[in-house]
Amino acid sequence: MMMMDAANNNHQTQPTTITTTHKHTSTKQQQASARESPSDAADMLLPSAQMATQSSSIALSIGSPLLVNSAKKLAQASLIAAAAATTSTTATRTKTTALKMASSSSSKDGDGDSSSQSRSKPTSNSRIGIGPRAKSCVFMASSMALHFGGYEFARSGALALYTSSTTGFTSPAAYPFAVGMATPASLLLLYWYGLVLKSGGPRKALFSTSLLSIAVLSTTCAALALLPTGTILSKALVALLFIFQNSYAHLLYTQQWSFLGSVMTPTEGTKWFSFIAGLSSIVCTATASMVKPLTAKIGLLGLIGGTCVTLIASLMIADQSYELADQNGFDPAQAIQQERAKKEERKSAAANTKNSSSTNEEQEDPTLFQKTSTLFRKVPTLAALFGEVLTFQSLATILGVCYVRQLKVSVPLDTERASFSGNFYAGVNGISGIMQFFVLPLARRILEPKWVYKLLPCLLVPILAYLNFVPQPADKALLVTAGAFFCLKTLDYSFRNVVNEMVYQPLDFESRYLGKEVIGVFASRFGKSGMSLLISFATAQFAVGIKELSQFSLVLAGTWTASSFWLSQTVVSNKEAERAVQERTNKKRS
Repeated sequence: MMMMDAANNNHQTQPTTITTTHKHTSTKQQQASARESPSDAADMLLPSAQMATQSSSIALSIGSPLLVNSAKKLAQASLIAAAAATTSTTATRTKTTALKMASSSSSKDGDGDSSSQSRSKPTSNSRIGIGPRAKSCVFMASSMALHFGGYEFARSGALALYTSSTTGFTSPAAYPFAVGMATPASLLLLYWYGLVLKSGGPRKALFSTSLLSIAVLSTTCAALALLPTGTILSKALVALLFIFQNSYAHLLYTQQWSFLGSVMTPTEGTKWFSFIAGLSSIVCTATASMVKPLTAKIGLLGLIGGTCVTLIASLMIADQSYELADQNGFDPAQAIQQERAKKEERKSAAANTKNSSSTNEEQEDPTLFQKTSTLFRKVPTLAALFGEVLTFQSLATILGVCYVRQLKVSVPLDTERASFSGNFYAGVNGISGIMQFFVLPLARRILEPKWVYKLLPCLLVPILAYLNFVPQPADKALLVTAGAFFCLKTLDYSFRNVVNEMVYQPLDFESRYLGKEVIGVFASRFGKSGMSLLISFATAQFAVGIKELSQFSLVLAGTWTASSFWLSQTVVSNKEAERAVQERTNKKRS
């Protein structure tokens, strides 16, 4: 990733005059090459050490010794790595000094005019072509990994609390009903996000939504720690915690992926997205594996506190990514500024025509629904993505409900259930990480994104058919049900999510931010919540069991297959995506 800007270096750094000889220019380039690469490693590791040190202070304020020790170890490891990177530059700096002396001698023997030498320097920092853009992507990828890692704590803790016989609800219809309520919560978050995005841009939107997530999780966790267990108020707070846990994750990570998709080109995304997703999978595997020992020491509420710590670190690192983008001229918010300037021009032009002024004023601030409808009509890929996400999440919900029901029956203890869930998702993320690092990079050289959408149903549908048509013994019920859900989650994390991000890259700013957020929050949550409410009603009225739900999942798999094939027809090739981004970049420069 550190070299992903090399192809654009000549466009971003232009000299004012050229007065040195070819020999002197070559020496300058050697100095820059010898000077930048080692220091970039140290520059990238030192902020990580500072973030980890701040995280240990935050963990100390929360009062968890285990979190404090973990954060301190992370800080020490980062400082050691930074020191090693700094030490490794000693030989290179010696070489740089020699190059400078040679350059000085060459200057005196060449043109001999120091003033002309100074005028021939590039007007912009030569490090912009390599350092800042890559660093911002590394920071944002690290922020997303921390967010996902902390989400594993919240997911296992909130699920155990909600399905507990003492702190939560035991009715089979309670779980799908709570998941169904995630859609109204997601819509409220989406509406607020749209307002913040319009007024303050993507940086403020990510900062504000992250801060809100930290506030809700920490406040709810603190209130539950103070209230008596089993009261109506405490159960209501547990329900609120579970619903919010099912709502906030998509809101945050879609914004983080939007930044990466805006800063990187499609070629760079094809090369690096799988590794970025793999980093998140590795962190999730580690944190999910920690659920069992952490639960034994700090309890289920302590897990939620751990999520708050990781979100604080994620927020700080993500903001640093936007800071680098703003300082070095590749902030995605520039598209908003250009759009506002165009609107001001149109408004000024319309003001000269009295007949059109009132109509223009009425259309100045369309509602979120109007903007989304117009956007989906303009970009058919978004409508196809909406359908694919909706059907896939409906399928995932049915398999998830089957898994949770069977887990509740087979593992009645709350702490053991949380441990099983943590190990389950540790396995999902571990396998996904392996595929993202080794399988997906090879597959992307052969398969275009549209072929991935055709391939995924062909891999999953036979597994669901086996689940429904092959009789299974009762003692293997949890293994079989969890296995089907495991396969779906692994394909989702390792292939589907990464390819979805690649599809957004050639689209315009509104599609990458507003359209993506509508799909990520509304379509995903609506598919999950709508199906959950349907399951809750069917369970309460007709006593629908796991077997019937498994059979219905096969029907939904057929619907998802049709949606995936439809989406594959609207997705552009990698070459077409690269061409679209290049045209967008040239237009922005002009």
